[in-house]
Amino acid sequence: MPKGKIKFTKEDREWAKAVKERDGWACVVCGDTNRPNAHHVIVRENHDTKLDVNNGLTLCATHHFFNRQVSAHNNPLGLFMWMEIHRPEQLEYLRAKMRDILEC
Repeated sequence: MPKGKIKFTKEDREWAKAVKERDGWACVVCGDTNRPNAHHVIVRENHDTKLDVNNGLTLCATHHFFNRQVSAHNNPLGLFMWMEIHRPEQLEYLRAKMRDILEC
């Protein structure tokens, strides 16, 4: 497999669909419905949370990759701060998961 390519399994696709369905097939930040992306808040390489729907957010391409204020990859701190305001329960759940992971 070429470097940088991600192999998506059936489970990955089901996870992405469940995240997008939960979020109404729209970016949770701006509401854009054009080609929504499912984003792992805790990296997908972490097997404890990889298929946990609570570890996902639906984002448009802009908020997934490009926005300077709120972007999962361009400004992750901005995304976490957005989550503190707009998704506090989900963020607290993920914080607890990370505490568990880091204690191992």
